[in-house]
Amino acid sequence: MEMIFHPQVKDDIKELDGSVKKRLKKVLKKIKRAPELGKPLGSRGDIDLSSCLKVYFYRNKYRVVYEILAKEQIIIWSIGKREAEVVYINAYKRILEEEGE
Repeated sequence: MEMIFHPQVKDDIKELDGSVKKRLKKVLKKIKRAPELGKPLGSRGDIDLSSCLKVYFYRNKYRVVYEILAKEQIIIWSIGKREAEVVYINAYKRILEEEGE
């Protein structure tokens, strides 16, 4: 599986501290090997992430939101804390931007 990152995910990663980044690397390797391990997301309110999966890491405080594409690819939409649903809102906005192009 090829792993693709939305361009803004680099900013998400920059905001993480060193110990969280180490855990993130391990989680990304797991996702690449077995993408179906993530838990399915649904839609809540105006946010529809039903095509995406999530994986928790670092004491369940952080999430990776991603989607398995048909061409043997995984796209990482968002990485961050669950607080105030920011990680999900960012993922949804980024998906809408991609669809709008």
